[in-house]
Amino acid sequence: MTRLLISLLLTLFAGGNLASQNLKKDQETFLEAEYFLMFEDYNDALPYYLELKKSYPDNYNLSYRIGICYLGIPGQKHKSIEYLEAATRNSEASYREGSLQQTTAPYTSWYFLGNAYRINYQFNKAKEAYKKYRETLLEDDTDNILFIDHQIKVCNNAKDLMASPIKFEEENIGEPFNDSYNNFNPIISSDGSSFAYMSSLKFYDAVFYSFKEKGRWSSPVNITPDLMSDGDLYISCLADKGRSLYLSKDNDNESDIYVSKYDGTRWSAAEPVKGRNINTKYWESHAFVTRDGSTMIFASDRPGGQGGLDLYISYSKDNGSWGNPVNLGPEINTPFNEDRAFLIDDGKQLFFCSQGHYSMGGFDLFRSAKSENGRWSKPENLGYPVNSPDDDVFFMPVDNGKSGYISVLREGKGYGKKDIYLITFK
Repeated sequence: MTRLLISLLLTLFAGGNLASQNLKKDQETFLEAEYFLMFEDYNDALPYYLELKKSYPDNYNLSYRIGICYLGIPGQKHKSIEYLEAATRNSEASYREGSLQQTTAPYTSWYFLGNAYRINYQFNKAKEAYKKYRETLLEDDTDNILFIDHQIKVCNNAKDLMASPIKFEEENIGEPFNDSYNNFNPIISSDGSSFAYMSSLKFYDAVFYSFKEKGRWSSPVNITPDLMSDGDLYISCLADKGRSLYLSKDNDNESDIYVSKYDGTRWSAAEPVKGRNINTKYWESHAFVTRDGSTMIFASDRPGGQGGLDLYISYSKDNGSWGNPVNLGPEINTPFNEDRAFLIDDGKQLFFCSQGHYSMGGFDLFRSAKSENGRWSKPENLGYPVNSPDDDVFFMPVDNGKSGYISVLREGKGYGKKDIYLITFK
């Protein structure tokens, strides 16, 4: 009897020790996934979470994270709904980050479920999810309440915009600019002689450049090594007839505006733009310089704005630097984020993306015109289906805004992932 009891205890101890070892290993896997999720590397995080879900089917914190990952992957966003629905059914206020032993989801799962419904055109369900999330917010959380109220409104806006779709022609610009990778941020110089874009290669986001020779585009060249980039530079403008390339350097905590010069043979290493108040300890991104080189517009979340990222204008100085930036004001900037601005037609037309204004969800593309008295008109939504309930952030206007380059994923069309298209409004 004693031997049997000892044997049983040893077996239980061995099993408990093994379970402890497995939990430790799985916690390490969980933290690996958390690392990728923190940097929004959804494709890398997702396999870890899915593998853990097999061993922990009743862990709804994993469901929550899987849903967020699917929401961040083009072409996979519809898969987020079932996971986020499960997360909301098992959510609570008490929540601990960073632990696999946290089995319930946070209340923010209602917010992400609202996004999932909205992106997948289920607007009534989206509104209900947003309302559920709003009920969990404290009365003094005014910023989040304002944002969620806006999210509820955009669901109504989306229905109205979809009822009156705009007409345009769309042309995939094809090879050599589009291939099996995600190709995005297309920019062209004001004289039409130079073209650049980004491509998500296997290990980094690369910058490609092409120029027009005898009416034909040259084979795009990966100029990332010339720029001395580690894949952290993102292009925004080809100025000075294609001889100056403006970029944003993103280190996940802040962003600064950089520029590179072309000497006819190669591009220089990118350096911060000159100007005492352009780059700060806050986020500065996407600088666009007008055709005559006199004006630069960019986004920043520095204090003193309308809220979130605002658009600022700066004017060039004789010494080659940029003057003190001026906020474009409440006509353009909202309590939410504005970004990716393009100032064309001698500074009379502004194209940008915004989470505010009359949006149909996420970021939408807008245009505004400057009147003779220098005031900007009420921003006009470019319309559905150029805009969608998802994020639409980059429109490079050409031909005085009658056409423009965008990057989109068209399911079952193109070269496999995001392709660059030229759209022309009718």
